[in-house]
Amino acid sequence: MLHLCPRQHVQISMNDHLCAVFLYCKSHQHQESNGVEYRQATPRHHSPTETSHSITTIAEKQHWQPVPAADMATTAAGLFGHQVDLNPGKNSRNKSKHCGHSLYKKNFHRPTFCHHCTDMLWGLFGQGYICEVCNFVTHERCLDNIITPCTTVAADRVQVFIPSKNITPENPVAHTWSEPGHYRKKFCNVCRRKLDDSLAFRCELCEYYAHATCLDFVVSNCVKCADYDANRNLEKMKFTHHWREGNLPANSRCALCKKSCVTSECLASMKCEWCWTTAHTGCYKSFSSECNLGPIRDLTIPPYAVSMPVPNATVRGDVTAKGQGGMPAKIPPRDTHVTPPPACKRTQEEPATRNTAMMMRTRFRRYQSISSIDSPTEVKGKEDGSEDGQLLRIYDGMTSVRRKSSHTVSVAKDASAVQVVEAAMRALHISDNPNLYYLAETSENESEGQERRIGDTEHAGQLSKQLGVKIPSLILRYQETKAKKGLIKVYPGLMKVPVEYVTVSITSYISVKEIIEMALHKFGLEDEDPDMFSLVELVIEHDIHEREMDRDECPWPQLIKARRNSLLQMRQTRYQLKRTDEKKPINAAQMFVGNLPINLSEFKYKYIIKHLLEEAGCPLFTSVGKVYVQYGAAIVAFEDHDAAITAYHVLKDATYEEKPVTLLFIPEIHIDCLRPEATPLLLFINVKSGGCQGIEVFDILSKMVNPYQVFNLCQGGPLPGLHAFSQLPEYRILICGGDGTVGWVLQCLDDVGQESVCSNPAIAILPLGTGNDLSRVLKWGGGYQQGDELFSFLQAIVDSEEVKLDRWTVIFETDQSKLIECDNKSNSSNSSSGNEDMPNMFVMNNYFSIGIDADLCLGFHMAREEKPEKFNSRLHNKGVYFRLGMRKLGRRTSCKELQKELRVEVDGKPIEIPSIEGMLILNISSWGGGADPWGVDSQDTTFKKCRHDDGLLELVGLTGVVHLGQIQSGLRTGIRLAQGANIRIWLNTDMPVQVDGEPWMQLAGQVVVCRSALQATMLKKSKLKIKRRNTEPALNSNDGQTSPRREQAKLVAMKSDEGGQV
Repeated sequence: MLHLCPRQHVQISMNDHLCAVFLYCKSHQHQESNGVEYRQATPRHHSPTETSHSITTIAEKQHWQPVPAADMATTAAGLFGHQVDLNPGKNSRNKSKHCGHSLYKKNFHRPTFCHHCTDMLWGLFGQGYICEVCNFVTHERCLDNIITPCTTVAADRVQVFIPSKNITPENPVAHTWSEPGHYRKKFCNVCRRKLDDSLAFRCELCEYYAHATCLDFVVSNCVKCADYDANRNLEKMKFTHHWREGNLPANSRCALCKKSCVTSECLASMKCEWCWTTAHTGCYKSFSSECNLGPIRDLTIPPYAVSMPVPNATVRGDVTAKGQGGMPAKIPPRDTHVTPPPACKRTQEEPATRNTAMMMRTRFRRYQSISSIDSPTEVKGKEDGSEDGQLLRIYDGMTSVRRKSSHTVSVAKDASAVQVVEAAMRALHISDNPNLYYLAETSENESEGQERRIGDTEHAGQLSKQLGVKIPSLILRYQETKAKKGLIKVYPGLMKVPVEYVTVSITSYISVKEIIEMALHKFGLEDEDPDMFSLVELVIEHDIHEREMDRDECPWPQLIKARRNSLLQMRQTRYQLKRTDEKKPINAAQMFVGNLPINLSEFKYKYIIKHLLEEAGCPLFTSVGKVYVQYGAAIVAFEDHDAAITAYHVLKDATYEEKPVTLLFIPEIHIDCLRPEATPLLLFINVKSGGCQGIEVFDILSKMVNPYQVFNLCQGGPLPGLHAFSQLPEYRILICGGDGTVGWVLQCLDDVGQESVCSNPAIAILPLGTGNDLSRVLKWGGGYQQGDELFSFLQAIVDSEEVKLDRWTVIFETDQSKLIECDNKSNSSNSSSGNEDMPNMFVMNNYFSIGIDADLCLGFHMAREEKPEKFNSRLHNKGVYFRLGMRKLGRRTSCKELQKELRVEVDGKPIEIPSIEGMLILNISSWGGGADPWGVDSQDTTFKKCRHDDGLLELVGLTGVVHLGQIQSGLRTGIRLAQGANIRIWLNTDMPVQVDGEPWMQLAGQVVVCRSALQATMLKKSKLKIKRRNTEPALNSNDGQTSPRREQAKLVAMKSDEGGQV
């Protein structure tokens, strides 16, 4: 033992390869207080400027490296029987000094930022430390403040428990992965590197991103959106934050220090997925653990008020495809072996077909060819300057060999066998003693005894020559000679105990019953009856697989077998206790079945669904709930959740009368769990509106509120959402789409809303369409633009005011002679369309037009139906309208001298019509994308101002296409004809008409416009200025307190007003 002066550093070189730094330690007791345990380590190649952190002694042939004791207890090898939890009674979070990171000092050759404080690492040499596994970068001054766990131990910290507070621990929750894609300006939450052009997955519920090559190492800590429990005491329950690291929204500020916490240089800072509070990594621990759901708490449904027995992600097959009979069929994992290729190019993704195993396999193979990112081990090898390095393909047991899933590492050609083992362990994110592992050549035979073990004296360069391949393939194995007994971690499940988990020593003869008894003793529950508990095995992969074990079962032989197949699978296995006497109420799974024939009897719908299930031999539903005959839909309930999943996979491919069946699982909202002042928000999004901007809006809004509040109108329409909210006494609706989408939802609300508890909810609009006239009148804007702050938009809904919207019924009565003539033409041309397809009654919300305006709208509608793929932007749509108008310019149209072809009565009085080519009937003061044809004329006392709640309609005349352009540009207004509540129009010839943007050719006859009995309640945006997110003092200040600066500003304003009056 060498004794050094305090803070003195001595550098010793051995064989020109190893550099070590001797750090001073005060005493042996100081080492024990830090929970440091020493393990034997082999020399590792360092660059001349690299130093190893926390190395205290060095011998001639053996080197000892300190490892935190908590890491020893939390690593996967703790399951193998060679790790001992030194102090299982303490919280393991306080043991690990560096949160499981394997840090070493490094020279950075480009601007690099600390992942803890987000500041730049300054200096020429040895600027900071980096983790060998997860690439966590930090300053030397931040080492003692690190709270971000490494991926090697992060999975063990998923279960959150705070003994001093009444907070129930949570079980791991699997992520809901999106389609593979390219996400720029985002960072991988596993390897902490930029995604850029690399193929990556994104969780649809939380801001978790992962490379395709990092998907096997993700931490299953997604948000739990449905967590209703009838036995839970809501008065004593505390809802906690769900923090997610990195990938923060733009302009995010720390709610504690009010400084900017967003960075585009690294994965840093934290954000709560529920209240959207953002903070620095070093600041967020100062917050209270309780979450109040943030500024939009009145619009958000908390997860403890929602039950969803079968989430839609379970049956979508994002990463786990479904085989025949609805059983899960695991997709072959990605081949993570990569070579240094040029930057991959972005390719256009083909439409994905989920829940089909063969198509998913084909998709992954295609993405494998374009997915290329550098693994942490490879990048480190290249940065160390090993130009003559050796590439090795590492497999994780025979399971990965059969699935052709490998990880490629780069090592020096003269690297020893132990160094290669260390590199392989880092590639598989295993933090353990390398002497417990070895490498073997791959073999098609699963018998481990026939594999050739790589000798300790062999180096990496010899492997390529011996095997005769450029990239040798090796399997990482565990030393089985010392595996007669081991330790397993037993978690308390949902029980409240003083520790997160306990370690139990087991052998091949220890049964589940004995494990339960030992675990209860270590948890301090000796008085509990072991027969009232069961042991649950959890396998945390892409999904959470749960299995209740038999009491006579012995887990250790199963773990040994799982370890031989895959070391990763061994690490992903955990055990927890579960009370058998707790009978958690089983909520029936509600399935929406739609797109069936309309206007049938309720018994007929039950028979159709039953027949489709019986044909496939599928279990039947338990009961039939609400039936919507006017929409051809029914709600069926399954008490057996497995039967519901099987029925879903049978019905999703079924057709009835050559139409595919629409399926969707519907959540159940429990009113007794909501706050009395809460008004939850129901969100409808038309993903096809506004050039498919709805897809982006759907993803963003699903993360701002509970995802079970957001419904895609392309999946069953508004009916599933209205049914889910039908029992709420009060709620609001946000419609994301154009004016046609608003009319669609209002029409459905008229049909089914009267049977709901809240028959007339207030409605806000997020404009995604082309015109968006109704949203303009209600002050919600003329159109959503990419990058708009949607969080502020939701805050504006909270402060909005309710207004009424008059709605009108438009009735078309066609002359009988015209109907007979139309039928004769249809029969002579063998056309299948008859007069039954003619519309005869509509509900108007915005406007109704006849003539030139409807003619242009009809031309646009026909062009869009002919080539819908071209109409993908709001600017292009307006350009088509402009071209159609230019074609009409100077030509004689069928709308010329329209006054001769119609007669109009308003409130029973005929009106005189001047020479016009079109006529508008307005309910709102906006038309054609923001124009005001009625105008504002203070000198005209004959007519009133156009309002949407005055019970009056405005008739406006249009003289031609030029007049339309002048109105659009604001140079002129329309010709005011009349104002009334009941309008009757006689058409002498066929004319183009439109109602709220839906055009068609109307036969000659009579048109009646009268007021509808149903009046909609809309939300109008308040004029109050909304403050930016996370910058207002209300997040942390006491209510009712006014700052001195604000009081001083009021006094100054009062004095200035007094001075002005004088």
